[in-house]
Amino acid sequence: MSLAPATKTGYEYCLRIIENWSEKACHPPITSLERRHVKAFYRSMGETPSKANAVLRVLRLILAFAVDEGLLQRNPAERQRLKSTPPRQQVWSLESIRTFVATAKDAGRPSLGLAVLLGANLGQRQGDILRLSWSQFDGSAITLRQSKTGVLLAVPVSKELRIALDETPRHSPTILLCETTKRTWQTFFFRHEFRRIANIAGLPELQFLDLRRTAVVRLAEAGCTVPEIAAITGHQLDRTARILETYLPRNGTMAEAAIRKLDQHRKRTQLDE
Repeated sequence: MSLAPATKTGYEYCLRIIENWSEKACHPPITSLERRHVKAFYRSMGETPSKANAVLRVLRLILAFAVDEGLLQRNPAERQRLKSTPPRQQVWSLESIRTFVATAKDAGRPSLGLAVLLGANLGQRQGDILRLSWSQFDGSAITLRQSKTGVLLAVPVSKELRIALDETPRHSPTILLCETTKRTWQTFFFRHEFRRIANIAGLPELQFLDLRRTAVVRLAEAGCTVPEIAAITGHQLDRTARILETYLPRNGTMAEAAIRKLDQHRKRTQLDE
């Protein structure tokens, strides 16, 4: 099975945690593994529920393979209840985007600022953003195939993003070039530098993955329909609707937009009478 690079990295991270757990127990035979051991391991990661859930899912897959191979009679990680984790609600404000872009430029990392603008305007995942090449930009739209879903998209660029791209030197086939290595950004180093710049900018609570959500929310606030938003982000229609239900803030901006539409509707209705 072919996995996306980010998925492989996630699996490898979880496997290292499982290997460390096994090493601390002096690598006991898999046949000695019982449900109580799995539960204790899961509880030991209680301070980070998201990580604990991810690790347990990988452990469950490993033990399911062991059962299939006849090494175990049953999977001791089956039906282990996972802790529910609330979805992230963070959305980048326009001010926070401007602050990050300016901070990145001052720190000698303008490519990080451009990455944030690409994320906020295109609504794509970090991996797809980092792999973007100049050949995918025709001056008015960026064409890409999402690595995770295989969906082909042609996303028109906003005026803000077009200006930023036009001002960016084209020193390599890749749009985003690391200033120190002069090569395409590697995922780990990008995350490290992104966090460093975000902290300097006073935005420690924001993550790059929040930009995909931000794009969905901003498009909805602008009055875009679910199909229009899906055409930008590449989500399926029902998935887009669920994202909006989960993440779209019921805030003053949305309320004001609703009242404006109501007033416009009433005005049209009165004119028609």
